[in-house]
Amino acid sequence: MRVPFTSNPFPAVGAPGSHEGYTFPVRWIWHPDVQPGEAAVLAFRLPFQLEQPATVRLHVSADQRYELFCDGIRQGRGPERGDPAHWSFETYELELSAGAHLIAAKAWWLPADGSPMAQMTLVPGFLLMAEGELSATLSTGAGNWQVCRIDSYTQEPNNIRSYFVVGWSFNVDGSKIPWGWQNDPQAQGEWVPAAALRIPVGGRHNPWYGHETADRLPAPYLVPAQLPPMMEEPHNLGKVCQAERHGPFSPQVLAECNDTSLVRAWQALLTANQALTLAPGSEQRLIIDLGDYYCVFPELIVSGGAGTVITMGWAESLFVNENAQGFVKGKRDEVIGKYFYGPHDRFVLEGGMERAYDTLWWRSGRYVELIIKVTDEPVEFERLVWRETRYPLENKADFNSSDPRLAEAIPMMFRTLQMCSHETYMDCPFYEQLMYVGDGRLEVLVTYLTNAECRLPRKAVQLFDWSRAADGLTKSRYPSQIPQVIPGFSMWWVAMVHDLLMWRGEQAAVRAMLPGVDAVLSGLELYVADNGLLSAPRGWNFCDWVRTWDAGIPPEGVSGFSALLNLQYLYALQRGVWLHEAFGQNHLAAHWQQVADKLKQAVAGAYWDSGRGLLADDPAHSTYSEHVQALAILTGTLDAPRQAEMVRNLLTAEMSRCTVYFSSYLFEALAQVGEMNALLERLSFWFDLSSQGFKTVLESPEPSRSDCHAWGAHPIYHYFTSIFGARPTTPGATHLQIKPQFGFLSAIKGSFPHASGDTVRFDLKVANSQLSGSITLPPQVTATLIWQDTERKLVAGVNQL
Repeated sequence: MRVPFTSNPFPAVGAPGSHEGYTFPVRWIWHPDVQPGEAAVLAFRLPFQLEQPATVRLHVSADQRYELFCDGIRQGRGPERGDPAHWSFETYELELSAGAHLIAAKAWWLPADGSPMAQMTLVPGFLLMAEGELSATLSTGAGNWQVCRIDSYTQEPNNIRSYFVVGWSFNVDGSKIPWGWQNDPQAQGEWVPAAALRIPVGGRHNPWYGHETADRLPAPYLVPAQLPPMMEEPHNLGKVCQAERHGPFSPQVLAECNDTSLVRAWQALLTANQALTLAPGSEQRLIIDLGDYYCVFPELIVSGGAGTVITMGWAESLFVNENAQGFVKGKRDEVIGKYFYGPHDRFVLEGGMERAYDTLWWRSGRYVELIIKVTDEPVEFERLVWRETRYPLENKADFNSSDPRLAEAIPMMFRTLQMCSHETYMDCPFYEQLMYVGDGRLEVLVTYLTNAECRLPRKAVQLFDWSRAADGLTKSRYPSQIPQVIPGFSMWWVAMVHDLLMWRGEQAAVRAMLPGVDAVLSGLELYVADNGLLSAPRGWNFCDWVRTWDAGIPPEGVSGFSALLNLQYLYALQRGVWLHEAFGQNHLAAHWQQVADKLKQAVAGAYWDSGRGLLADDPAHSTYSEHVQALAILTGTLDAPRQAEMVRNLLTAEMSRCTVYFSSYLFEALAQVGEMNALLERLSFWFDLSSQGFKTVLESPEPSRSDCHAWGAHPIYHYFTSIFGARPTTPGATHLQIKPQFGFLSAIKGSFPHASGDTVRFDLKVANSQLSGSITLPPQVTATLIWQDTERKLVAGVNQL
């Protein structure tokens, strides 16, 4: 089982790292005949004997991925995703009896187009290090490890008509799998001694410490995994909504082709594990509705049927138009009359008994298509198991109000966050599986308000810090094989650092990131022109998926002076000032305050349109957007009279509207100026999703590419920070400002986890402008309640109002 890594287990004298008469035996290993750059899926095995029971502690990693088994039982998957300079290893403890045992692993390395874009790599290899007396027997490079190629996994073309970078679909040839290799030391296959490669290297308090020299072969720098194991929960579920016999099958799902008796037979297999036998020559097609959005490792257990071909496809929704043209999907819970397009894995059966077929990487979506072509031998389907995988994140908050629609939308929004939370946060599980700063900030904020968890948020902020280049800016997405820069996302990263300090009080982690904050702010300062404005920085200046903005870039965002980019920079500068003040770095705070003051003055002068009573998107005052008005409110760019005029026009004038993502900043701005009815009315977009068949929140207004984008979970954050109105004013949220704003609501009740591990609770009602109820604060937490321009100090415990 996985256990946390604690500290360097080796003694100081004669330990690996002292190099005094000691030869470090552990090495990365690989197949001796696999050529550099060659895709490879390998099975490793090490049989061994124990004279007496033992607790064996192992540290394991691979480049790129591994699955670890002991005596046929999967112990875990890894390594946790990172970059070559921060490459994770996992620690396992095995309680073993006396006698014969087998440690085995599947490890694989795929080229750039074969692995997910988010999977970085340096040099292929597998690594296992055992502690204690068994180190020389079990460690790679020391023990008698054998390796065998599993040549069954090859690339299967897919029909995705969009940016799709989650790696290959696979053609899995069962005849090339050395069946039983996980638990049988005599399993067939071309087994050869594993080749010992480079020495593992890593930092202090790490089993690899000390094994780094000025001249060494390339090797990932090993660090302990930060996160707990990903959840892997088997499910027997799904509704067979279409079952057809006798191909060829129409690409369109037709009601007249549905065979209800076949539906019943497959349904019994799905939910009750009732085996189903298909006769030789059979051809069938199924479409299964899993009933919710899932990320799963699919597992198909079959017997017989040598040569039978099973194609398993995945989709978030079926499409209205053939070839998925225009991403028009209609109601997401409708199947009939639509077309199934999505990545497909292809399994060619070997014919053995109780064979379990799976994929190297997880699949995602709501709908599964199975197309089965049986050859000359009957095949028995034993089970079809969906092993749900994701970060073990659960909602520990609750919110109810006089309008039940707010609470009813929470499960869908939180499910979206769960599906986008794995070894990193992700923009979407289906198309990209990449962690972007713009998405990540909102995902982290929702996490802060729903779970006391800090490991995944901290890792997200750190990864972007590690991504910075010589120009100071973070990458827009990280980890990523192909670098990409969105300058506005670097600005949001500064805000993520600020959020980490305020909501979770991570003093040490934030202090370590302050040089990165300065690097971002300094890198952007180079783009400030003589007119005092930020010119469009180099990179993709995406801001929001507004239909009239090409590639999501606001006016003047390619070359020129975009008001939105200037205001984002001002937003980042203000948080940079606060961060430096919090750590007593007043000289740096003063510098960035000066830059911010000059920028604010330049923005107000260049973009204010007195005739429209709005800030324009561009110096020519030709276009206007909610985005610019929202950030102007959040940065205090305008004086009080002009802001009041701008807010009135924001609510009524025609302009570019914020879509799903940027609505979070609009909501924050509306709350800041007390326009809660406008905020609540905009939530109708989320309230309506369920009636359209959605199970998760989509990426953008229809037609939307992705049906699962966790930046759309941000209203959960605003339930607690804009409606209940709780926001931290000191690091770690030890003091809160609570400013409830009900709008047309008359009551709110709920709770959310606090950084301390305790819970903030509230039960409030308003009638005739009078607030009543209670607010309960954790120990050592105080608050200031603001209501109707009056303030009241709240203390730890129950505060009756």
